[in-house]
Amino acid sequence: IFPPFSPLQVWYMDGYYKGRRVLEFRSLSDFVSGQNFVQHLLPHPWAGTGHVVFNGSLYYNKFQSNVAVRYHFRSRSVLVQRSLAGAGYNNTFPYSWGGFSDIDFMVDENGLWVVYTTNQNAGNIVVSRLDPHTLEVLRSWDTGYPKRSAGESFMICGILYVTNSHLAGAKIYFAYHTNTSSYEYTDIPFHNQYSHISMLDYNPRERVLYTWNNGHQVVYNVTLFHVI
Repeated sequence: IFPPFSPLQVWYMDGYYKGRRVLEFRSLSDFVSGQNFVQHLLPHPWAGTGHVVFNGSLYYNKFQSNVAVRYHFRSRSVLVQRSLAGAGYNNTFPYSWGGFSDIDFMVDENGLWVVYTTNQNAGNIVVSRLDPHTLEVLRSWDTGYPKRSAGESFMICGILYVTNSHLAGAKIYFAYHTNTSSYEYTDIPFHNQYSHISMLDYNPRERVLYTWNNGHQVVYNVTLFHVI
């Protein structure tokens, strides 16, 4: 959530399949109470739950395609669409829970990213840095981690963290460092209170993880350590 919007605003997209309605709430408390919202009707439906709001625009995967869409809230219009070359879609390479989660946009301190996979790299997770204006791929990394074995993933400070399950007992199991193009296996417990995570994203402004967990909206605080 970045300017020109208030850092308190919340955007809500219901479901993972063919939706077009985006509700814009003034604050988290308005979202919880279901009051004070503006409705946006997207010209193209979405697929999955991997959408993100960044610098006044919504970035999402166009239904039944590997096309990335940038929808601008103020002008209520699509500013750009671009195909992610070779990217699987329509439950070809989703996360372990399915849900058309083939293409996952995310934002961290370094900007806009997208996680997906292709036949060419045998279904392993690809993470690409995107130009937020043109949706052009600036650089890509093949992590070597099979996307269908991942529960969910999120970016913090240029590092992709991957959970090994979307169910109870999940751990943050794998980390890929884009700055060094290297990976490590991790063993970080991840409390999955409602046992079915279908969306997981980091908000760099508030330093929290947002998740959609079996119908519950759950926020996790994140503490960042600077290693010297």
